[in-house]
Amino acid sequence: MSEQSGGMLPKVEILIIGGFFILFMIWAVSKCAATQEAYEEQAQQEAIEEAQADSLRDAGLVGDYMPLDTTVKPLKNPAPEAESVEPAISTPLYVITPALNMRTGPGLRFKIMERLELYDELQFLGEVTDTTQRIDLGEITAEEPWVKVRTPSGKEGWVFGACIDYYKHELKGVETD
Repeated sequence: MSEQSGGMLPKVEILIIGGFFILFMIWAVSKCAATQEAYEEQAQQEAIEEAQADSLRDAGLVGDYMPLDTTVKPLKNPAPEAESVEPAISTPLYVITPALNMRTGPGLRFKIMERLELYDELQFLGEVTDTTQRIDLGEITAEEPWVKVRTPSGKEGWVFGACIDYYKHELKGVETD
């Protein structure tokens, strides 16, 4: 008797697994059929819209597509060449040493253009050297870049960056000759 029940168990398992497989196949086929129907409805809708567009085009209610002209054409009356315009707002800098030499170029080897005094206002021209230079100023040694500036009289030149600042104050420890 135990041999018969042992023999029936694998058959029941196979039937149960087979039943689940058949249910799964029915479910999968219904999902695929629903997806196929959705695609067919979408294709029908697109065909209807295309037919409507064709009928409007045939009736002359909608013009043909014309691409936008994007070619660059010269102006008939070109504006005159603009001269370089200085910015309306400039950054003021002040001399913070008792005396400062403004030079024709960034470095001590360039010719001195003008001697500036303590608290002279300068206009920053937006140029600073990429490298720094170490200069002995007396009691202190500074390593700063050179800065291009303009004086109130309009002269443009280069000054050592350690000798100017955004605020009026005196740099202590600087000896002048």
